[in-house]
Amino acid sequence: MDTNRIKRFATEARNILKAGIAAKIITLGFDKKGNVAEEHRPQLMQGGTLWNGKLYTEGFYYQWISLFNRVQQKGINEVYEEAAYTWFNRLCAIRILQKNNLCSPVLQYADAARTPVIVDEARQGHLPPMKEELRRRIVELLDDDTKVTEQFALLITAWCHDNPIINQCFGSMADYTELLLPNNILTEGGFVDMLNHTEFITDEDFQSPELIGWLYQFYISERKDEVFAKKSKFEADEIPAATQIFTPNWIVKYMVQNTVGRIYLDNNPYETALQKKWQYLVEPSENTPAENILRYEELTDLKVADLACGSGHILNECFDLLYDLYIAEGYGRGEAIENIFKHNLTGIDIDNRAKQLATFALLLKACQKDASFVDAHCLPHVWAMPKPWDKEKNGLVREFLPHFFLGQENQTHVNELIACFDLMQHADSLGSIMKFELSDSTRLLVKQTIKYWHNQNFIPEAIRAQLPAFEQILALTEKYHALVMNPPYMGAGSMNEVLSKYVKKNYEEGKADLFSTFMMLSIDRLVANGKYGMINMQSWMFLSSFEKLRNTLLNNFHIENMLHLGPRTFDELSGEVVQNTAFVIAKHKSDEGGVYFRLVDGKNCTDKKDMFLRALREHTSKVYYQNVFQSNFEKIPGCPVGYWVSPDILRIFTSNLALSAVASPCVGLQTADNARFLRLWFEVSRSRIGFGFENAALAARSGLKWFPHNKGGGFRRWYGNQDYVLNWKNNGEEIKNYPGAIIRNPSFYYKSAVSWSVICSNKLNFRFYPVGVIPNMCGMCCYTDDFDTQIYILGLSNSKISELLFNIMNPTLNLSNGVFGKLPYIYSKSEEINPIVQENIFISRQDWDAHETSWDFQRNELLNMDAEIPREELHPDSIEWCVEQYKKKWEQMFNQLHTNEEELNRQFIEIYGLQDELTPDVPIDEITILQQGEISFVPSAEGEDAPKVMKWNDDVIIKQLISYAVGCMMGRYRLDKPGLHIAHPEPTAEEIAPYSYHGRKYEIDDDGILPLMNSDCGFSDNAPLRMADFVRIVFGEETQVENLNYMEQCLGKTLEQYFVKDFWKDHKKMYQNRPIYWLFASKKGTFQVIAYMHRMNAYTVERIRAKYLLPFIEHLEQEIKKLDMRRAELTTKESKQLQTLQKQLDECREYHERLQVVAEQAISFDLDDGVVVNYAKFGDVLQKIK
Repeated sequence: MDTNRIKRFATEARNILKAGIAAKIITLGFDKKGNVAEEHRPQLMQGGTLWNGKLYTEGFYYQWISLFNRVQQKGINEVYEEAAYTWFNRLCAIRILQKNNLCSPVLQYADAARTPVIVDEARQGHLPPMKEELRRRIVELLDDDTKVTEQFALLITAWCHDNPIINQCFGSMADYTELLLPNNILTEGGFVDMLNHTEFITDEDFQSPELIGWLYQFYISERKDEVFAKKSKFEADEIPAATQIFTPNWIVKYMVQNTVGRIYLDNNPYETALQKKWQYLVEPSENTPAENILRYEELTDLKVADLACGSGHILNECFDLLYDLYIAEGYGRGEAIENIFKHNLTGIDIDNRAKQLATFALLLKACQKDASFVDAHCLPHVWAMPKPWDKEKNGLVREFLPHFFLGQENQTHVNELIACFDLMQHADSLGSIMKFELSDSTRLLVKQTIKYWHNQNFIPEAIRAQLPAFEQILALTEKYHALVMNPPYMGAGSMNEVLSKYVKKNYEEGKADLFSTFMMLSIDRLVANGKYGMINMQSWMFLSSFEKLRNTLLNNFHIENMLHLGPRTFDELSGEVVQNTAFVIAKHKSDEGGVYFRLVDGKNCTDKKDMFLRALREHTSKVYYQNVFQSNFEKIPGCPVGYWVSPDILRIFTSNLALSAVASPCVGLQTADNARFLRLWFEVSRSRIGFGFENAALAARSGLKWFPHNKGGGFRRWYGNQDYVLNWKNNGEEIKNYPGAIIRNPSFYYKSAVSWSVICSNKLNFRFYPVGVIPNMCGMCCYTDDFDTQIYILGLSNSKISELLFNIMNPTLNLSNGVFGKLPYIYSKSEEINPIVQENIFISRQDWDAHETSWDFQRNELLNMDAEIPREELHPDSIEWCVEQYKKKWEQMFNQLHTNEEELNRQFIEIYGLQDELTPDVPIDEITILQQGEISFVPSAEGEDAPKVMKWNDDVIIKQLISYAVGCMMGRYRLDKPGLHIAHPEPTAEEIAPYSYHGRKYEIDDDGILPLMNSDCGFSDNAPLRMADFVRIVFGEETQVENLNYMEQCLGKTLEQYFVKDFWKDHKKMYQNRPIYWLFASKKGTFQVIAYMHRMNAYTVERIRAKYLLPFIEHLEQEIKKLDMRRAELTTKESKQLQTLQKQLDECREYHERLQVVAEQAISFDLDDGVVVNYAKFGDVLQKIK
């Protein structure tokens, strides 16, 4: 089944239906907000309805009023959704029945005009059974061939009501739904046309009961995206969309075969035919002790359920396996199916739509095996949440119960059931996790009474309406032999208030997520020695928030087998965030070993399946782990499910101190509003940042506002990721008084630290932070009083030892301070380790500070080459020579860092005695210097496994030189002095005065404004010209042409092209979308200049207008005038040039109108507000940042 095609079909169908219904409802008098003008309301008259000057049936009035009331109650968008889904599921289900020869081809076209068969047959007098009033309406309509859509709506509605499967599965449609059948439903490209001629769904797909589930999942996928985009707690009606996901079929088979199948085999050990058929069955490490085997008398006793059944995928697999059991025991097909539906199988879901689809899928499965079930005479037990008790409509529950029980109840029964109905008021939020406290006698009475009412020919409506509630109470208080499910995933932070409170009160160990709630729930709903199979997030195996859950499970129950799936289990979900595990747990204490399969390295779902099947056959090492005892997990801090851990590693955990015994891993502060309190350091004035303060007292006395802030960052080892500053003026006075801010561990602020990012999306990586830094909650830190210990810890942290041990304790994307502190710590007196670590810090710091986004940047590296080369080998006037020296220097540094990291690995592997577990090798693409694009890693040969080699990107090196040169032009840097020069407002005349470099005069731009324009713009300070002059002054006049040619060769374009098209894009990227050079540009970039943010003032825009834009407009006018005077003799090329100039002039005049408005405002700004806020003040005269 090609799910990509099915997804496209479902999403396109949803959009077509919603658009069609939106258009249709407008024709019914509603506006886009659901309002109706008085003149568009229908009027009920004797014999019919008057609406918009035309006479309609009386029934139209009541349908319209019903629609109006629904719109007022739910809103017009919800009505779109409801109607679109109603038509989608009904028509898809009909098409599936047709393709399985279970109904007549009512949707197929009878002619080239796309008249459906159901309409064509009606015109010939063959009408489906229906009420007389409806029959009269249809007969009247059939005389008008232009009303095919109206005819189809009435006929298909009647057909659905008459068809047993559709009616039993989906129930009656709302009386207004036929009004909302889109007018384009039968047109070419309409929904029925898509169904009849779909290129998306094959005939084979139509045979699969899974199809309806896939259609449902993909149909609601956009709704799911909308729900998650809100980033708030899920409302009750959003829970189904938020939690729906379709489980890969082979994983479902694994769960079903190892629960229901294993229970059967335990009772029938000599059954071999079925055992051979079940290819995903896992053999236990040893024979199950007799006391742990679940016994049953008859197959009909075996109760199996999915308590979060969705559209019934898992139920279908349970059905298949149970059916095979019955056939193997000699039952007939019909009897087997009836027994499964009546006695064995139960499905429950929070969503009524999912319940409908699950019922349909099971009935389809039954009909495929025995066509007699086409009349839906026997239905599967699939339940949705009942409607809450309506006190105004139904009175008190206490008064209703005697009518239901016919006086057989006592006070205990009444009190228990009142509590049940009270709880069910929140069923739409709680679903299957509701715990009903029901005594055996009450439960028996409910069961007997339900049976009584089902045997009656007449059931009072009040009783009939409440039967589903009692059925649900029975289903949720049943004890099952096997449960199989993929429960909803929803973290505690996304739960609404009702759900959150209930989970905390009733499922303490499982409160961290809804899936873990279902883990605890499953144990409660099983009989002794029962089994549950589940797929969920792997986080419960490792995270500290699930430690109580692990302790409860591991101490009281037995993990029989597990597929540790890791990421990429669901092909529809990309990335590493959703990481899964599937497992079977038995309800008895663990006194046996379990079997585990490590499939985390599988590239996709199919690859994981192949790994699993191969491991079943061959017991593949590093994939297949048998006879794993749960007691070993307790030896690992936090009790993670470390099934793959060797005895040698277990000894490391049990025989050594934790790192927290010698150091203090800490969480940093939480601002509650990063946009308010954090800046990238280059956004604010350099003079207001306090670097290098050793303690809070000194920092507070400085009066400075901004201080270095450790916010974590990307993959980088040893040193770096020092980008942010924090508003910590007066010792954080403003943050401390800000609602929601949390100040943690302030006694460690300003101290040097080993740090890491709490979210590690790549390999683990740790960095040294010097004194003067305040940590964020995203930049975890470990502090020690002893510097040598700190350096040693950094070396250990960046070694393969820590990677191995952390991945056992917590193989997730997050590394908390708590887990870090549990790292087994072995101190070695080796005198080699710390010097290597310090050299690594030195190399990494040199690299970090070689880039202008470091606050310790001094000058561009190419200008440093003459200081490091013997005089006789110097060629500092050649940029190409400087680039080659740069590459030699940094390749040597890179190789040294690589060698050092491997040597540290070797030493720590020896210290921890894990020579048989690890090698010291480090892939070169894990060396974290030269990360600004200077190098790439490419395969050394063809093939996926070929080792990678380093490749230099010369264009990036040249671009960095150009960026530095622009900084010199703007006065941010000086050629004759290292470091920042002007990084503050209102520089003095002395600061912008010309200076001498290598005996040549260099001028800082007088206003901090540079044109980025073509060479014919007429400006002497145009950036390409200034760049050429920079090269002359720095590298000499004799080599200027050679150097400029080399730069353009590296760039692959001229300097002019680079400045006009690419410079600002690269600048914006380098400065993380917080540019310090702001681009003032007309719509198509005919006119564009950059202004240095730190030097801007209230008159900058006016200066751009007067000094640059107006002269440029005059320049264009003169060029046009020259050509216009020769209009009669212009060549084709010149005519095109004239047209271009005129368009450019119009563009610049339009820009002038906007720029003048801004210039008149004389906008000034405070650098402390940051780029985002200040940039926005200038509106559309600036190029957009994103």
